[in-house]
Amino acid sequence: MLSYVVALYKRACPRVLVVVKPGDEGVYDLVDSSCEWVVASDAKVGMSRSIAAGVRALGSAPWAIVGLADMPYVSPDTVSQIAREMDGGATIARPYSGGRAGNPVGFNRRLFGSLMDLKGDRGAYALIDHHIDHVVDVEVCDQGIFRDIDRPEDLT
Repeated sequence: MLSYVVALYKRACPRVLVVVKPGDEGVYDLVDSSCEWVVASDAKVGMSRSIAAGVRALGSAPWAIVGLADMPYVSPDTVSQIAREMDGGATIARPYSGGRAGNPVGFNRRLFGSLMDLKGDRGAYALIDHHIDHVVDVEVCDQGIFRDIDRPEDLT
C-alpha cells in the first residue's frame, strides 16, 4: 500500500517525502519509486511532530501537500488538482465533496513555520480553521478523500 501511495503523489508533486517513526525504517524496502525518507524522532508525541519533521526537511519548497499513507483511495486527479492550486499561489487547498472537506491538504510555504509549531495528534485542523478565509475548497468527485485504512477489512 505504501508503494502505491508514494507513486500516487509522485505523479503530481515534484518531491515526495515519507515520514516514519524511529524503528520503522524497515519499510524503505517496500517502496519501489524514489522518495525521500524522514525519520520523525518525536513521532510518538503525535501526528503534528511527523508533519513538522516533513516540513522541516522540505527546505525551500514553495508548498507541501500533506497526504496520509493510510489513504490509498484518493484519486490521482485529486492530488493533481490540489497541486495546481498550490502552484497558483493558494495558501491552503483541500479537496471538498458533498459539503465535507477531506485529505490531502496543500499548504503554502508561508505556513511552514506554523506547521512546524503544531502540537498533538489532530494534524493541521486548528491551523486550517485559523486560516479558513484563505482556504481553497477544490470540488472533487472522489470519496477516497474520506476513506482510510485502519483495519484489514477496510481494504474491501
